[in-house]
Amino acid sequence: MRTGRIWDSLARAIAATGTAEHVDRLIDLIGADVPHDLVTVTRYSATRMPEFVKHRRFSDEMVRRYLENYYVFDPFYACWRREQRLGIVPLRTLADDEVKRGQYIAEFLAQSRICDEVGILLADGGDWCLGIFLDRTEKPFRDSELALLTERLPVFASLHALDIRAKEPDFSRTSAPAALGALPRREPALPEGLWPELSARERELVQLILAGHPTKTIAQRLGITVGTAKNHRRRIYEKLDITTERELFLQFLQYQPAEIDN
Repeated sequence: MRTGRIWDSLARAIAATGTAEHVDRLIDLIGADVPHDLVTVTRYSATRMPEFVKHRRFSDEMVRRYLENYYVFDPFYACWRREQRLGIVPLRTLADDEVKRGQYIAEFLAQSRICDEVGILLADGGDWCLGIFLDRTEKPFRDSELALLTERLPVFASLHALDIRAKEPDFSRTSAPAALGALPRREPALPEGLWPELSARERELVQLILAGHPTKTIAQRLGITVGTAKNHRRRIYEKLDITTERELFLQFLQYQPAEIDN
């Protein structure tokens, strides 16, 4: 049954190359065996601002906010500008990177109710790539699911390359002209009045959490053991009367949003 579904999705994707349905059928194929809640499709350039192509079950309002503000905090966009790396790119792999933008996780993903994201980045002509992003709202993608996407990546890339060759030279996937892109921004500092009950060390650790860094990286940056970092995190949660990172993000968002945007 599962194999039949994949073959059916592949057949539809092949038939759709060179047509207006190509991206949709490619989404169907990519997500056939990888459960997800949302899908967004964005084009990245090394010099222009991102172009939003389409989405499934996402918010039109969040699309507007992304293009007006949050794209400069998007770690996938920053990574593409710096490395132009194609392939399967899980959000978690960007957690150790200096371009990881705390505001992307703390605001954009939290407001979109997204807890994990994986991008499939395909060459789209010139310095552009097409990013198909699978998003989940409750649980992260498993390593086995990421391995499955990696195994099938050559098929996705070949289908998209075939679509590009079938299109007219002046074909555009979006109707909006591509504007010059702003440079990615650094993550904001914590407002001084937020969480006064935390020590300076705890605030430093919270800043790294909001920037998306895992416990191991936090320990390395602060020069402490992983166990000590976990203990700090537990005490922080106790002081703030919370139990999850999502609650930490929400408290951060709810504190004078105008200060965070600067």
